[in-house]
Amino acid sequence: MRVVAWFETLIPARLARSLAVALAVILLSQASSAWGPLGHHAIGAVADAMLSAEARAEVARLLLDDRDRDGNPSGRTTLAEVSVWADEIRGSDADRPKWHYDNMPACGSAPAGRPWCEQQQCASGRIQLLLAQLADRGGPPAQRREALKWIAHLVGDMHQPLHAADYAQGANQVRVQLAARPQAAPVTLHFAWDVRLVNSALQARGSDQPPEPMLRSLIARARALPLARIEAPPGQWLAESNQLAREVALDYPQFSCNAPPTGTVVLSRAYQRRAQRVISAQLALAGARLAAAVNHALDPR
Repeated sequence: MRVVAWFETLIPARLARSLAVALAVILLSQASSAWGPLGHHAIGAVADAMLSAEARAEVARLLLDDRDRDGNPSGRTTLAEVSVWADEIRGSDADRPKWHYDNMPACGSAPAGRPWCEQQQCASGRIQLLLAQLADRGGPPAQRREALKWIAHLVGDMHQPLHAADYAQGANQVRVQLAARPQAAPVTLHFAWDVRLVNSALQARGSDQPPEPMLRSLIARARALPLARIEAPPGQWLAESNQLAREVALDYPQFSCNAPPTGTVVLSRAYQRRAQRVISAQLALAGARLAAAVNHALDPR
């Protein structure tokens, strides 16, 4: 690895390799984590507000012995708090990179049978298996706790449109600049949807926690959703997100199914406003669906 060789000219080899691994984990996380901490915290907080009393108590009980990436007690007791765990373990033995997305075609028709999800190694392939593990009261507590943390994260991932589209590696190969921020360095379109557009949609100003007024608005919006929409199966979540990727996230100048643009795409203010509306709606919907899924798994009534 070239970065290791460079580090070793400056510092001891062991420390160089540790730093290089850490750098690789950071870069991987930026490239492929959906919504970023702000979006996932918002989804988890919406879900926490919509849990039944019994489900909320069982979530807290399962998380009593929760551990962080390094095996230390985390002190986390809510869905919002554990929603980012699956990104924090990037590069560790517990990491499952393919679980975070579905490479569903963004151009043309999706083939039957989900060929992009071999051996259930995709978000839509894992979610039902994890829910079954969570619902099994006789299962090992550690397994159920880990299933809960994956569910809290993957439900959010499945509602990020670019995690449901194969185009240019989830648009990680598309460089963009926001028209409202011409002085900022270009980022990938995926990162813009994960972080920058979420920040502006929630008016968070760089914080990884949603402002209280925006959170209250998301919760009210989630509670107003029709029950049939909330309890739709995961296959519908995927189809909806893929459609939003086609119609909104990838609706930028110079888009072509043949290849990503070679230069930097400027996302207009109109694009950003439309994206922010979609993001707010998806965060509320994901929170409502996460709550419903956990309620069904943990509250027999």
